[in-house]
Amino acid sequence: MNNQRKTKKQLLEELERERELLVQERDRSLALQEVSNKLAGAHDTDEVLDLIVNEAARLVDVPFMNLRLLEGDVLVSRAATEPAAAYAAEAHVHDEEEGPSASRHAMAIREAIHGDEMITAKTIEHLRSFGFYGVAIFPLLANDRSIGTLSVADRRARLLTDDETSLLSAFADQASLALEKARLLNEAETERARAETERERSDALYRVSNRLAGAHDTDEVLDLIVNEAARLLGAPAAILQLLKGGVLVAGAATKSASAFAAEASSVRPALKVEPDTTMVGHVMFTKKPYTTIDTANDELVAPEGRRLSEKHGFHGAAFSPLVANDQSIGVLTVMDTRIRLFTDDEVSLLSAFADQASLALEKARLLNEA
Repeated sequence: MNNQRKTKKQLLEELERERELLVQERDRSLALQEVSNKLAGAHDTDEVLDLIVNEAARLVDVPFMNLRLLEGDVLVSRAATEPAAAYAAEAHVHDEEEGPSASRHAMAIREAIHGDEMITAKTIEHLRSFGFYGVAIFPLLANDRSIGTLSVADRRARLLTDDETSLLSAFADQASLALEKARLLNEAETERARAETERERSDALYRVSNRLAGAHDTDEVLDLIVNEAARLLGAPAAILQLLKGGVLVAGAATKSASAFAAEASSVRPALKVEPDTTMVGHVMFTKKPYTTIDTANDELVAPEGRRLSEKHGFHGAAFSPLVANDQSIGVLTVMDTRIRLFTDDEVSLLSAFADQASLALEKARLLNEA
């Protein structure tokens, strides 16, 4: 009887273990399915990554889960469970102090690292200062490249089972998919925005060309140029200045730059078209564009120009010379109220507007001479 009762007890225990395994397997499948559904529909990558670390931690019953992404040369935490947040906040600093790390090794070999393998004594000590022991690190792989890591740790020393390792590898793969999807969406959005910007710029230059071809009102064309240049470069102000009798005078300006232009024309002394004298003189002498992140603090800007920039709140600026018959006849300038460095594409567009202004002025000169 005792043997029979023992056998029944064992059978019941085995059935209970089987039931628990089935429940666990179902729970894991549902969690992975939830992440997959979120990944398929959501554009919020951070939301997906938060779900991954918290579900992964719950299903393998650990408090510590930290997902880090390689940004430049630094692994930066993108998602972490609440107990891991303090460690995650300073982990990249600690890694930089340590040099080569277990995370870097896992990324290099593209395989998970378990236990204390390849983990330096100082890193182990650092983890234990937060109360964490057993460690495993899973690389995040996308397009055959390692892009980050998923790290797990417990409050006690332990090794992950094969099932837990398989599950965490699946979560790491889903994190990689989420990050790769975000990258592709960002690239597509960047390309769409670039194409839209290019189309808008082409349309603006075409409008100016049409106006230039048909109109005899040079001032109207120059007004269009300064306003379109400011709009397309995302700057609040633009001014076009012409060299007349050795002095720069305002040829056109956006409404926001009109006070600056009027004051600049009234106080500016005779301009020396020489290198390294003043910003405008330098641009006209070299016949090349120039940018500055802050006209109010650039030594190449004349003292009076720096004072005016400071007074009117202008800082970042880009200058492009107006050239006709190989002679500099003026300068087209866009100005921002922020500290700003204009990009090469923006300077190229400004130069195209400056060329159109030169054509308008040369056309007016020829018509006057006729």
